[in-house]
Amino acid sequence: MRRELRDVVLFASHSLLRDPPFSHLDMISCRNLLIYLDRQLQQQVCSTFHYALNPGGVLFLGSSESADHPAGLFRTVDREARIYRSVAGTGERRPALPVLLGPNQAAERAPVLARPQSLASSVSDAALHRQMLEKIAPPSMLIDESHRAIHLSENAGRFLRPSGGPVSTDATDLVREEFRFDLRAALHRAFERNEATLSMPILAQLDGQPHRVYLQVKPVLQGSDPTRHALVLFIEGEAVDKSAEMTSETLDGRPATNQTIRQLQEELQLAQNRLRVTREESEAANEELRAANEELQSMNEEYRSTAEELETSKEELQSINEELQTVNNELKLKLESVSRAHSDLQNLMAATDVATLFLNPSLRIKRLTPRLMEIFNVTMNDEGRPITDFTHQLEYEGLAEDADSVLEHLTPIEREVKSRRDGWYLVRMRPYRTIDDKIDGVVVTFVDITERRHAEVAAKESAQRLDQETRLVELSRSPIFVWDFDDGIKQWNRGSEELYGYSREEAVGKQKEDLLKTTVPGSSFEKLRQVLLEKGRWSGELHHTTKDGHVLTVESQIELVPLGDRRLVLESTRDVTDRKRWEKRRQLLVNELSHRVKNTLAVVQSLARQTLRTTDSGEDFVERFDGRLAALAGAHKLLVESEWAGAELGALAFDQLRAYSGGDPGRLQFEGDRVLLSPDIATPFGLVLHELATNAAKYGAFSTSNGQVGLRWKLGNNGRRLTVTWTERGGPPVQPPGAQGFGGVLIEKSLPGAKVHRDFQPDGVVCTIDIELPEFPQNGAES
Repeated sequence: MRRELRDVVLFASHSLLRDPPFSHLDMISCRNLLIYLDRQLQQQVCSTFHYALNPGGVLFLGSSESADHPAGLFRTVDREARIYRSVAGTGERRPALPVLLGPNQAAERAPVLARPQSLASSVSDAALHRQMLEKIAPPSMLIDESHRAIHLSENAGRFLRPSGGPVSTDATDLVREEFRFDLRAALHRAFERNEATLSMPILAQLDGQPHRVYLQVKPVLQGSDPTRHALVLFIEGEAVDKSAEMTSETLDGRPATNQTIRQLQEELQLAQNRLRVTREESEAANEELRAANEELQSMNEEYRSTAEELETSKEELQSINEELQTVNNELKLKLESVSRAHSDLQNLMAATDVATLFLNPSLRIKRLTPRLMEIFNVTMNDEGRPITDFTHQLEYEGLAEDADSVLEHLTPIEREVKSRRDGWYLVRMRPYRTIDDKIDGVVVTFVDITERRHAEVAAKESAQRLDQETRLVELSRSPIFVWDFDDGIKQWNRGSEELYGYSREEAVGKQKEDLLKTTVPGSSFEKLRQVLLEKGRWSGELHHTTKDGHVLTVESQIELVPLGDRRLVLESTRDVTDRKRWEKRRQLLVNELSHRVKNTLAVVQSLARQTLRTTDSGEDFVERFDGRLAALAGAHKLLVESEWAGAELGALAFDQLRAYSGGDPGRLQFEGDRVLLSPDIATPFGLVLHELATNAAKYGAFSTSNGQVGLRWKLGNNGRRLTVTWTERGGPPVQPPGAQGFGGVLIEKSLPGAKVHRDFQPDGVVCTIDIELPEFPQNGAES
């Protein structure tokens, strides 16, 4: 039961037959209880249920039980499911509290109703005598201590008139209404005081005429039987004649006063007797209620104490329950882990597709895989039986001896065994070690190596057949290999291994165009094959890819060699990749040199014109123009040394600035990753550094002996953006220029697409250059 439900439900011990019923309930579920009670107790329980339920309340009973009696209390909702609904208006009367019976009384009470049946079955003289007495004696009724009628004489029906509503066995509800008060008082005295009583004459209409009837009640005891009963006799008096009453008046019309007074006195005496009996019953009832109240108070205290103990026990049980839940969760996790491990083991054994046998130290089967049933005549249900009891398909009589040897020496054994079906198996035996490193049997695996054995035989035959062909190919150190159109490469010599990186084992059996990713410049491999089949030979350049991914350009000589019914292709290659690369590079350098010369002449011409325009004298022009030409020359020198592959930023900066440091390398501070500038950027970048250095020599850090210049750069955007910061320190105070000269324009406009910002701070100029680099090979080593 979930904790949320348990916390809102109060559990208590309650006797359906002995304890007072609950009331105002909406649903009662009582399944498979009524079948253990006799019919009378079943009706009593159904009456109790009707009293306890609200109108329209639902009652659930067992599959063999019914709530049809007493009639009118419940309406059937679903007879197959035994579901009933309480009928309103029939349960106004409260049910009588059940009699508290002791263990011996309960056992002796059941035969009371059955006694007349047993007496009826006897045909003795005593039974006949009782029957005759019952016929001629006054009508009577036998009542138990609960005031229930348990037996009636034959003629007692004249004095009975049950009340309307549910059928009841209460004697006071069965007799005529005139007798009920006197009968109730007499029964009270019979059971409470053990006294016999005779009532005053009671006027009742019998057979259409008024009669005087006397009720005589006698307590009945049966020796040592503690069950008490009472016998009620209905003594019928003479009929009352109304005409005689009319003639009792005198002739002069005056009433018979004496008779009227006597009748009134009798009625007064009867009323006084009834009042006395009622008073006695009320006092007795008050005493009983007082005692019951004290008992209920005592029980309430006990219940309160019990509730506190239950609350304490509940908290302890909740604590224990939480601990048990924790332990249960841990056990659940361990069980799931074991289950997963078992599933992994089962899947591993199925995935390996290897016949495996697990034996205990007595060589009895512990576990086996389904593939083992193809070798041994066993089933999955043979676990626990000795392995020696089963036959197998192997020519292997020493299985048990080898297993014993593995257990004795703890050394694995491996054998190749032939099967009777012309197959071969590799048998491996190893000791079975537990996780505690204890030997608990042997693990035997049977690997099918039939194909391998056949392949070995075929390989030997192929080796002998191809030995002569291999000798011819191995004579050459040049890459030579033999292939055909269907089976791929047949021979692969040492020169081919050195050139392409594939070993002979990796190459043989592969299609040549797939292994080397062969492409034919300006054509296709299918056309090459067609020419080869038509002309028997082909020569030209091919592109082959090595094992490490390099694409080689080779000059290939291919010839078709008929060999019996086979057509083999002999191909020899020569690597011309380097030659092609140098030829291409030479042409590239020629084109680049032509382009650079044109661009350089255009830059020199522009520098000359701009320098001449911004200088006042010839000497000043020569000095400035020479410096800018030297900056261009330095950048070109670095590009030439790298064969126009690019200029490294750190080397370019050092080349441009070292002349201004006065021989003190401490005045220059470079910091940044290794950046390779393309020729399009290296030349203008050298000019920018030159202009910054000349300005620093005239007005900034290089104009003093202690001034320093720091150049820092970093890459961003995955190496596509370069940020360079020029910082001067230790020079004279800086004043922003009044007008921008050609040098400032050269700094800000030389680099295409760059963002240049100069900050003239009092302690030195700070220039920031942000430029996007084209795709160019670079590395990130520290400069």
